[in-house]
This record gives sequence, structure tokens and C-alpha cells, in this order.
Amino acid sequence: MKSAAFIPIKAHSERVPGKNLRLWRGRPLYQWIISHAIDAGCFDAVFVDTDSGPVYEYASGIGAQVIQRDPAMATNQANGNDLLAHHYDLHPGYDCYFQLFATAPDLQPSTIRNCVDAMRAAKVVGEHDSIMTGRWIRGWYWLTPEHPLYRPSILPRSQDWVSLWQESTGLYGITGDSLRRLRQRIGAKPILHAIEQSEMMDIDTPEDMAIGATA
Repeated sequence: MKSAAFIPIKAHSERVPGKNLRLWRGRPLYQWIISHAIDAGCFDAVFVDTDSGPVYEYASGIGAQVIQRDPAMATNQANGNDLLAHHYDLHPGYDCYFQLFATAPDLQPSTIRNCVDAMRAAKVVGEHDSIMTGRWIRGWYWLTPEHPLYRPSILPRSQDWVSLWQESTGLYGITGDSLRRLRQRIGAKPILHAIEQSEMMDIDTPEDMAIGATA
């Protein structure tokens, strides 16, 4: 199975200006996921889609291929589905397409490799067409103050807590066939690949960024 990883890294971001270029635990944030994808040793190619000079130099220096960011893909309107479909159009020759993010610096090479292995096995038996990382969380949940997921008049026992799946937004993978048809990063029959809490970090706010800046 030929597989490729695509890592989109913009030079600019709105919520945390310059987020991807800031230091995280002593290294620029963008370096973590690129090096982890390379170190995983499971991809036929690792592509970094960027409009940043420093990212371009680092990625090409450690063996990744660089895609010059299409301006249409750098706007706030472009989402992960748009990006991966765009990458499929640029490089349609792979059996499986993976999308990784700089905002998940703690996603480990072993986890990335396990996900690729899981997709390889799933492709053989045809049971699943995609994969995402995340974790199962259990508890008493409310969608809004008016919409609890249990009846407050009848409190559930802790052993009967609801289990919900929380995406990590760290890794997604999908077969080329499903990506071509659906134009999205999650297919019809995804594998929910549970990861450690320590790998769940998704840097999205200044408070998130501060965690690594002081570590």
C-alpha cells in the first residue's frame, strides 16, 4: 500500500499570531510533527504544504517534499477537507492519504506508524476506509444548559456513564478511492484509533501555546 502524509503549515494564524513558528518546548512548533512523520518511517512520501520560508527550508532539509501553498487554501474559509482533496488532485497516485497537523506536536512516531499499519490491514479486508485519532471519554454530558444527555430527575450511576468519542485533530487517514469520491478526510467507515491523553494536545489558543512555551 502506497501511502503519503500531507502536513499543512501556514505562516500566519488569527487566534494565535505566528503560532506555527513559535517555540514549543524549545523548538519551533512546526518542526515537531514534520520530524515525527519522517521518524515514523511508514510513508512513501511526506509532503509539507506551506507559505513559510523557514518551514520550507526545514522540511526539505530532513527529507520532506514541499508544496507551495495555494493562496485559495490559505484563507480561513478553506478547511481540512478542502486541503486534503486539493492534495489528492495534486498527487493522485497513492492508496492512502494521511493528514497531520503542526498543532498536534505530541503525536508520537509510533502512533503514526500504528495508524498506517491499521489502515494497511483494513484495506486488505475492506472493513474500513479511513482512520482518525482520539479518545473515548466517559461522564455526564450536556450539549447546552437546556439539553443534557441524561435525565436530571434520574441520575445515572457512574458505571452507566455515556461514552463519547473526542477527535484529537492530530491525524486523519483515508483511502484514495474514498477521498476521490467523497472529497473529505473521514470516510464512511472510519477506524477510531485511541491514543494516550498525553498525545491529545491541539494548540488552538494562547493558553495552549503557553503550555509549551514554559515547558
